[in-house]
Amino acid sequence: MILTLGLLITTLSGCATSRGLIQVPTLHNPASYQEAANSKKVVIALVEDDRTFEDKPATADIPSLKDGLAKATEADKAKAVARKRNGYGKALGDILLEKETVSELLQKRTTLALERSGYVVLENNETNRANADFVLNIKINKFWSWFQPGFASIKIHSEIDTDISNTKNLAAEPVHVYSKVVKSAQVANGTKWIENIDNVLNDYETKLISSLTKVTP
Repeated sequence: MILTLGLLITTLSGCATSRGLIQVPTLHNPASYQEAANSKKVVIALVEDDRTFEDKPATADIPSLKDGLAKATEADKAKAVARKRNGYGKALGDILLEKETVSELLQKRTTLALERSGYVVLENNETNRANADFVLNIKINKFWSWFQPGFASIKIHSEIDTDISNTKNLAAEPVHVYSKVVKSAQVANGTKWIENIDNVLNDYETKLISSLTKVTP
């Protein structure tokens, strides 16, 4: 078991101080969509990244960046999704989305989830907002992944927390949509980060769809 732990720590520490870039898949499969005739129309007007980063967070689930917030650009924060850590849990390099921001990824995946559920997602413009059944504003409170060290294996956590409001129904309170996925693994490499984030997005999308009835006019 001591040998296993040593190998785990070595694997997690390799290149762990550098920045890692990942791409989370968005699979577009029109054949899986439900019939959209007479379905409700939706506009996603705003996806706001309202996450709070800290320089030296007390726990790994709080977003942070390797070189601190004083050196972090807005682009860095907008794309950050995790921190690399060694086998003892010490925070090291950053994990960022390579080609999009967290807001862009969440909007893209939410759009596809809505379409697969039979909704018609319209472009965000004045005419479509006036004619849509839902005009959604999504505030991202949390979108973060982290791993929990273990003796023979680790656990990778991914969490999404949002508040969603429908501006066509101002009387309704924003709906809170929360999802968390935890999986055991031997290493926290790029493949495992992508897999866990993809899984939590899938779960989040399902919960978002079921929550739409709470914000309907």
